[in-house]
Amino acid sequence: MTADGTYRPVDLEGFDFTVAGGVGTLVIDRTEKRNAISRPMWRALPGIIASVDADDSIGALVITGAGGHFSAGSDIADLDVPLPDFWELNSTAEAAVANSRTPTIAAITGNCVGGGTEIAAACDIRIAAPGSIFGVTAAKLGLVYPAGPTKRLAQVLGDAWARYLLITASIVKFEKMDELGFFHEVSDSPLDTAQALGERIVGLSRLSQIGAKAILDGRPPGEGAASASADASAAGGSDVAAPPAWLDAAYRREIARGQEAFFAKRPPEFTFTKSAWG
Repeated sequence: MTADGTYRPVDLEGFDFTVAGGVGTLVIDRTEKRNAISRPMWRALPGIIASVDADDSIGALVITGAGGHFSAGSDIADLDVPLPDFWELNSTAEAAVANSRTPTIAAITGNCVGGGTEIAAACDIRIAAPGSIFGVTAAKLGLVYPAGPTKRLAQVLGDAWARYLLITASIVKFEKMDELGFFHEVSDSPLDTAQALGERIVGLSRLSQIGAKAILDGRPPGEGAASASADASAAGGSDVAAPPAWLDAAYRREIARGQEAFFAKRPPEFTFTKSAWG
């Protein structure tokens, strides 16, 4: 993958991928079906995310849709499969987006329904255009979503509104989702806004970003960190585990560069890479 340009191997059928300014843009591209996601596309997503995470030249990932729509969700023609198959495919893809080391931004226009809402909820940041619509219409099909995506929707929207979307299969308008705080920014041109935000993210510390994502996701760095934290909490102590030695060393190098730039009143030049995360 090059630092800037197009990356479109055969196994990304249904997707476009470009890189500009250190920001990758993954476009869901099945305009004839409002970007409904086929089973091969769901299957490809973890590999796409892994390749982005492995590329240290990409500091942020924008996910968007072609032709004025984000995604109409899973291709309904592909849903007549054993439920364990659907759950495994859907959960693995959603978890790959949610657990990406690379900060993710959903740039949303038009329909963002079903699996589209699910992917948007799995992103770190959401930017939406007025007029976009949302919903999880599984109850219109007799479909049961797996636990991971369902719980993540509740984490983002709150339990009450996640229940409303799932039980009523309602299409919810932009204004209500904005009121519920589903978006971080509103823009008439979400992709342009996401690109600008992504370029700002690129200039910040990977160490800080990956560390924050890992801790918020309950995946603190270093072996024993989680158990040490749990033991301390059970004993009535502080919910703080000692960082591993590699993280302390990386922090010392990174903070020195941050301080130097701060006092010199210039942008920092951080050196920590995604692949260096332990």
